[in-house]
Amino acid sequence: MLFTGLNNKTKTILDVGCATGGHALELAKRGYAVVGVDASETMARIACKKAGELSKIDVTFHVSKMEEMNLDQRFDGIICMFNAINYVTSDEGLDKAFHNFRKHLSDKGLLVFDFRNGITSLRSYSPVRTKWVNYNDKKLLRISETKLDAMEHLYDTTYTCLAFEDDRIIQKFQDKHVVRYLFPKEVKYFLKRNNLEAVNMCQFLNLEVPADENEWNIVAIVTG
Repeated sequence: MLFTGLNNKTKTILDVGCATGGHALELAKRGYAVVGVDASETMARIACKKAGELSKIDVTFHVSKMEEMNLDQRFDGIICMFNAINYVTSDEGLDKAFHNFRKHLSDKGLLVFDFRNGITSLRSYSPVRTKWVNYNDKKLLRISETKLDAMEHLYDTTYTCLAFEDDRIIQKFQDKHVVRYLFPKEVKYFLKRNNLEAVNMCQFLNLEVPADENEWNIVAIVTG
């Protein structure tokens, strides 16, 4: 659980980059009052639909970029997961995003987010990667083609996915993502500029182990 260690006064959580509500809805089921924010109206609409199918949960969703959100509310905890912060690619945008995190975080609150590590992004860069996934009697082949812009700290990746059934392609689709990788010291700089402090940087999904230069994703635990 992301907020293990918070005291029992923690009641409200803001999920930034909430997508279709995967984290927000699970947290709401556990009794937290949750607000989700996503830049995609389609994603927020799906999240609202999923929330409507549940009962006795306290969750609402808004459409906004994290650089522009202004909810006029402060939260005991804020999460921004699965590299959502990396979709903010400019220095100005990152500064605004962290400013908004601080503005929406209570004085004793906790911010948890993960980011793509710039060290491994450069060391282990590969222009083409393939991955097979098996699901029941079907297989999915994902081909990722990436262009690296090292001067701007950007990964421009096109994912081509082929779904197979009995060695026959039954579906093909593409998805394109442009993300900025971040270096740990760079993250600490943006945090400090906005009166935030990283109290820990951990392995993704293993908060007990400190992150090192070999981690692709790093989780930052931050206080105001």
